[in-house]
Amino acid sequence: TLSLHDALSISSIVLKKVSGVAGYQVKVSTSKKFAKKTTVTVNAKSVKVTVKKLKANKTYYVKARAYKKVSGSKVYGKWSKVIKIANK
Repeated sequence: TLSLHDALSISSIVLKKVSGVAGYQVKVSTSKKFAKKTTVTVNAKSVKVTVKKLKANKTYYVKARAYKKVSGSKVYGKWSKVIKIANK
């Protein structure tokens, strides 16, 4: 689950903590289909992600997923529902 704190050029994304995961992957894009995206990966201790350099008067879309490490490789969970940010 995602919750958002909007600012002019920075958004803080707070993730719902999931037990037994190694970290989270968050995608931010101006496209609904995530064609031009920024991907941020954080470890499991950090549930707050800060995305910088967002432009004013743009709409951004955000989704996230958890991952855990199995035999040295990352196994990803399902993507969350897409959340829309209207950056003013």
